[in-house]
Amino acid sequence: MGWASEAERFLVRPYLIFAAAGLSLFMVSIDGTAVAVALPYFIRDFDTNVVWAGWTLSVYLIAVTCVMPLMGTLSDTFGRKRLYIASLLLFTLSSGACGLAPNIATLVVCRFLQGLGAASFLPTAAGIVSDHFPKSRNRAIGLFSSIFSIGAIVGPNLAGWIVAHYSWRYIFYINLPIGLGLLLLVPLLLETPPSTATATRIDVTGAALFCGATLLLMVSLNRLAESLAPATWPLTGLAFALSLGGLALFLRHERAVANPLLDVALFRSRPFFAANLYNLLLGAGIFGIVSFIPLYATVVHDLSTLLSSMILTSRSLGVICTSTVTSFCLTRWGYRGPMLWGVGTLAAGTLLLGDVHFLVARALGIHARPTELLAAGVVVLGLGAGIASPASNNACIDLMPSHVATITGLRGMFRLVGGALGISLGTIILHVSDAPAAGFRNAFVMAGLLLLLAVPLVFFLPRGKRSGG
Repeated sequence: MGWASEAERFLVRPYLIFAAAGLSLFMVSIDGTAVAVALPYFIRDFDTNVVWAGWTLSVYLIAVTCVMPLMGTLSDTFGRKRLYIASLLLFTLSSGACGLAPNIATLVVCRFLQGLGAASFLPTAAGIVSDHFPKSRNRAIGLFSSIFSIGAIVGPNLAGWIVAHYSWRYIFYINLPIGLGLLLLVPLLLETPPSTATATRIDVTGAALFCGATLLLMVSLNRLAESLAPATWPLTGLAFALSLGGLALFLRHERAVANPLLDVALFRSRPFFAANLYNLLLGAGIFGIVSFIPLYATVVHDLSTLLSSMILTSRSLGVICTSTVTSFCLTRWGYRGPMLWGVGTLAAGTLLLGDVHFLVARALGIHARPTELLAAGVVVLGLGAGIASPASNNACIDLMPSHVATITGLRGMFRLVGGALGISLGTIILHVSDAPAAGFRNAFVMAGLLLLLAVPLVFFLPRGKRSGG
């Protein structure tokens, strides 16, 4: 009996903990890609427009962006177990609320709460895995992080099947049995460590100011898209002014606080500023394209929901292939070359998707079906993202190798903010366009231009180890 107990404690339990943490991350990664498939159904069932439907994507990213930087400190202060269970409970309950949402406004609010819950899964669950695999930490974290890529493949396909056979509401309901099962299992697996709470200050005020300023900016842009009538200008202008004021207060607060959400002093470095602006534009371009592909395929090319969701799989496969090769070859290639090639490839894929009538393919004598041509364009997007991302990630870290955690957090923060703004701009373009095909063409052109704006920024970043710099 005692021997079995020890075997369970030292052999089985860590792997059960890894499985539980991995399942929670898998649930979040699926949810992050599945919602894009349901956009046409949000518009139809709630009798709303693409602007409001797009909020279900962008508000989730804003919630994750504003809260994730706080999670590491909260985890260290209050304990990983408590924070993990609280986040899991919030994500599960808000998932159920999303499925029950009677209107688009309720769904947007519930998606924001879902993002707050999801924000802690990656840092907290990764910390839990790291704690229980001290001798093989790098391998465990590597396997754990790969779950996101798997979820990106499974998510849209599972969502397409669910929506085609049942309802978009089941995209959220599927989280309920998983979440409830983990809520029963995790408290039994994780031990509650001794309290380590200290007087560490957590920049909740900074996170609230940043979140509020970003949301108000999105509100002002969306109101501008919905109506250009002079009667709407005062409220639109007020929202925009409050957004700028909130941003100014945020920057002022960050300069004064001891543990800022965003270390403003770092931006005095021109390469550091260029790196984060690059990530902002990359996020805007990538999310501004990928989030609308299922809607584009169904509305413009009359593809089924299942086919439109399967097209996204080709992007994930492209990312996996080129990111693996690029990661291994960075020491020989350096950073700037892959970043330029990656952004150029992304822009090319965007233009291919923007060719709504496939004129380029026809001119080249290619007469494939829309499904195959769209999948080819999406593959090009995946190849470009896989080339650009590893190089830009390492270039950012090389700027300040002694602040890896800070640099990594800021890189993700700016990429997600860019994604939220890119989605908002895309929905505005679609809403004001006279026809869906023209709207998508213009949205993809905008995304391509944003990506091309990132090209000059590459030359402010380190060359990479090939050139010693």
